[in-house]
Amino acid sequence: MSLSAKVTKAVDKAFAAAGDLVEQGTLSTKTVSGYDFATRSTVSTSSITTVDVILQSTKKSSGDGFTVTAIMKSGLNLSVYDTLTVSSGSYSIVDHSDNGFTIDAILAKEV
Repeated sequence: MSLSAKVTKAVDKAFAAAGDLVEQGTLSTKTVSGYDFATRSTVSTSSITTVDVILQSTKKSSGDGFTVTAIMKSGLNLSVYDTLTVSSGSYSIVDHSDNGFTIDAILAKEV
């Protein structure tokens, strides 16, 4: 078994061992493709994916509101999503980094 496979297996074990710290989240994005003048509304499509996420910490910087640090398993392109929704609320995805095994994301609480 390669080292990469061992680390991936260890990440799976860590998420399983985290128990109730792991929350089921929904990643979503909305793509606007036009405007319907008859109904006076935008024409858009939504893309939704479920993901296991561990919310790590919350901090408040002066004037910027609350930011949350989260960990997800690698394997999806987080740059195509705008929002992560979990039981504690809805968050905008501010920044993320993927090391090939986990994704570290910085989220901002949506008001």
